[in-house]
Amino acid sequence: MSFFKTNDGIRIHYQWDGPFDGQVVLLLGGYSSNISTWLPQVEALNTAGYRTLRMDYRSHGNSDKTLQGLRIARLAMDVQELIKTVNVKKFHVVGHSMGASVAEIYVSLFGNQKVISLTTEDQPPKLLNEGTWTTGLKESSMTQLASFTDRFPRIKLTKKHLTDEIKRNLSDYYTPFDFKLTRPLLLDGLVQDWRDVLPLEDRPHLFLSGDDSPLYPSDYPEAALKLQGDAKSIGYHFMGVGHVPHLESFDEFNKILLVFLKQGHN
Repeated sequence: MSFFKTNDGIRIHYQWDGPFDGQVVLLLGGYSSNISTWLPQVEALNTAGYRTLRMDYRSHGNSDKTLQGLRIARLAMDVQELIKTVNVKKFHVVGHSMGASVAEIYVSLFGNQKVISLTTEDQPPKLLNEGTWTTGLKESSMTQLASFTDRFPRIKLTKKHLTDEIKRNLSDYYTPFDFKLTRPLLLDGLVQDWRDVLPLEDRPHLFLSGDDSPLYPSDYPEAALKLQGDAKSIGYHFMGVGHVPHLESFDEFNKILLVFLKQGHN
């Protein structure tokens, strides 16, 4: 296993796979995930000639467990330090759920110079509904934050049954996750609003949603596209799928992602 130490002293686990000369695809998981949740994408991307880079956030997977820096901006800083550590010049980024927020806050803090394209999966640019914004977390408001955070560990995020192989992989790579320790990170993630970043990212963007997501309305990509405004950006809905399309319908997800990556995004 490979690790690097952040500038605030936290040891972060990361993993390279695929051909050394391939374009880099950075895979950023959701809250409570670890790098094993991307195994179906790693195989497909590596076979297609891409080099994949995955990381376990602080207090996730095999990275150090800590109360320190449990906020989205710090995770984005960890991404920046990883990119510098492994000397990546250009990369595509794919972010699922909280990983989408980490990717967008990375762009907000460090710019888009190294980013070739972005893919965000089942995460709207503003998570809480407020005023005219109604495509955030279902039945959400600032007053419901605490109760939702308490309920989150019990929410079934998938709607479609996972294959036996995926279940085995997740079981083989299982690492305990401390919801109580990381509660500040979930709270910080829920109040993110990166609508202002979308017009500035200036990169092709693939917005993906699960048609049966227990968290977000499936039509949020349309609202996000209006903010983003890049002619090469598109939205896609997975039918009968919950919050984790890249596991629930991994073949369809991989096909859509590879087509997007190959459409001249160099």
